[in-house]
Amino acid sequence: MLNQNFIVDIPKIVIVIVTWNKVNDVCQLIGDVNQLSSSNMDLDIFVVDNASSDGTQDLIQEKYPHIKVLQTGFNIGGSGGFSYGLNFVKDSNYDYIWLLDNDVRVDKDALVNLVKILAENPKIGLVGSQIRKLEHPSVIHEMGLSICPKKAHLKNECGNSSPTSVAKILGDESYIDVDICSAASLLVRSQIVNQIGVFEDYFLHFDDVEWCLRAKQASWLVAASPKSIVWHPSPATKQRPWIIYYDERNLCYCWLKHKPELLLKRIRVLIPKLLFYTLTGRYFIVEIYFQAFNDFLLGVKGEMKASLPFTEYQLEDIVRKSCAILADPIICTEKSQEIKLQQIGLKYAVTFWQQPKNSIELINIYLRERFCKVDTLGLFTINRPKLAHLYLAKKVYFFTGTGYAISNLNFRQLWIDFLKTCYQIFQIYRQVRNKFKLL
Repeated sequence: MLNQNFIVDIPKIVIVIVTWNKVNDVCQLIGDVNQLSSSNMDLDIFVVDNASSDGTQDLIQEKYPHIKVLQTGFNIGGSGGFSYGLNFVKDSNYDYIWLLDNDVRVDKDALVNLVKILAENPKIGLVGSQIRKLEHPSVIHEMGLSICPKKAHLKNECGNSSPTSVAKILGDESYIDVDICSAASLLVRSQIVNQIGVFEDYFLHFDDVEWCLRAKQASWLVAASPKSIVWHPSPATKQRPWIIYYDERNLCYCWLKHKPELLLKRIRVLIPKLLFYTLTGRYFIVEIYFQAFNDFLLGVKGEMKASLPFTEYQLEDIVRKSCAILADPIICTEKSQEIKLQQIGLKYAVTFWQQPKNSIELINIYLRERFCKVDTLGLFTINRPKLAHLYLAKKVYFFTGTGYAISNLNFRQLWIDFLKTCYQIFQIYRQVRNKFKLL
């Protein structure tokens, strides 16, 4: 129940949604927003469209004439889109600004619970929601984040946990004090935008992290509300190689500005991971990390300027009539790939082998591949392929989300890539230390 002061003082709130070529998602979100418990609020909605080519602007203007579409003219990313929207609304006498990702779904009480916290706690400047996984609605993905000095990254205390009673989470408090809240659902006082400015030009990822740390530096508290619930696709379902680039490059900028003591540590922490990627035939991922670090050293911000350092193939380019396909279950359930695999199976009559679940199945596939002269094609996800499975195929490709990158599991090439990785790590570490005079 809202207190009497909150009911009398009706807050004026603007919702800012940034989108790019996700017309169905943004329309579903608008549908949720229209069902919000907001009778005691003065609510406006702005959709910032990064020059979508899927008819986003026309459809919104046709179906939702009360919503203002702000057209940026070209794709300036999530950071640029939110900054565009914040600059547009910051001087319009709104009390609060609610930032939403275009692919979230929101509970009808999500906003009212965020507003209540800001209305009753004048020291809190930003408050985020409890974020659950859209594909697993009863699993919590995130409820605020904290800085983890040990890994020089962020710590997610509630990741992959089952919902617990709000009373148990909060105890005697009405909110959780955190370092960072995701802009997937983030309510902010309008005065903060005038005080600390808009997002850094990161294009994607860690822009909200830096913004929250900047607000804390200006003596504002950042909070999370377990009572405010939204659903968002988890990172595992949106994993793409180019995300690695933005994550690492922008994290470097963030640490340099707010936690410089973590910058060199971040590189050291990554060494085992980079060597592991190299020795499992995924040197192309290692190159993405180095591209991110090199661009950081050059001061490159915004959208990635260079193309990714690998050739991307489509299924129809790599499947042959005589081959057998050994594919990760995740790939088989990816809608676009499921359809393509079915089409290829009908056209070529290829054999589909399920990934082995135990040693007997593993040995069976190995023997068939070795002695029956089967041309086996392995299709694996880029993040966590099972090492025993990589050597069951004569050719291995890693699914990038939009295509496939070829892996070279030749021992000689693995050794060469290992030496290159060691040398590049040393060079990056030395350049970062010397340029920013870090110890």
